[in-house]
Amino acid sequence: MIRELMSGGPGLLVQGITGRQGTMETAWMLRSGTRISCGVTPGRGGGEVHGVPVYDSVTDAVAATGATVSMNYVPAPLVPDSLVESAEAGIRLTVVSAENVPLHGFLRAAEHARARGMRVVGPNSQGIVVPQVGRWGCPGGDDPWERFAAGSVGVVSRSGGMASEISLYLRQWGMGTSVQLGLGGSPFVATSMVDAVRIVEDDPKTEAVVVFGEPSGHQEYDLAGAIAAGAVRVPVIALIPGRATETLPSTVPFGHAPMGRLLTDTAAGKLDALHTAGARLAHSLDELRARLIDVLGPMEHS
Repeated sequence: MIRELMSGGPGLLVQGITGRQGTMETAWMLRSGTRISCGVTPGRGGGEVHGVPVYDSVTDAVAATGATVSMNYVPAPLVPDSLVESAEAGIRLTVVSAENVPLHGFLRAAEHARARGMRVVGPNSQGIVVPQVGRWGCPGGDDPWERFAAGSVGVVSRSGGMASEISLYLRQWGMGTSVQLGLGGSPFVATSMVDAVRIVEDDPKTEAVVVFGEPSGHQEYDLAGAIAAGAVRVPVIALIPGRATETLPSTVPFGHAPMGRLLTDTAAGKLDALHTAGARLAHSLDELRARLIDVLGPMEHS
């Protein structure tokens, strides 16, 4: 789905395009080959940003361009209302960049979006990349194709920085990335790790998925359950750092956690659960390369 949406259709809608972040990353996305059809900032309709026409509302922009995907750079306090506006206008997928989005407002807006059939990625997501096709957001900065190469390994991560780091290593190893998706670093995110893995594995180029997890939270346990139930088709390689945090009191938050850690929410516990479910484990980047060679075979690296 992601590859088709990036390569075809009317192009991306950028909410908050006239703000500092929206203006900068619109330029980056355009230079990397992403098609952007329109932007939205209330009160700024009729203008342009880097040649992209600006509309006053998502409804106006969708009516004029037919856009179905948006990249959201709206200031954090306004994100919940912007999600409702997008869902009502017919946007099918949106990626939210802002961090520190008001929690209760976001959860209500995300539920409204789900009811209208709109998927929300984030908040605090760096975005989504399909190498040699395009990207929504800022992974790779202003020159992403120095970091990403097309390949057969999907990457799903709560950490935007580590997601791109893994993709850089995939390039150096001669493997490459099919789709990279940043879940977002907020305590609660609208797209779960299970859903993200399913999105990435649905790409026709994906032959394996690397998941970068963390201590705290329960998403990796949910993924283990999905793997054990046969709901994930491609091999999963899990890299979960943070075993040193197990010496800290369980009440100390760590990672993108919504609250203090439970005693079971440890890197070791998550690795055990994923291993039992059938995922392959990597405790370092060297081990990650070895596990990928196990899955993809030596011809991938010739």
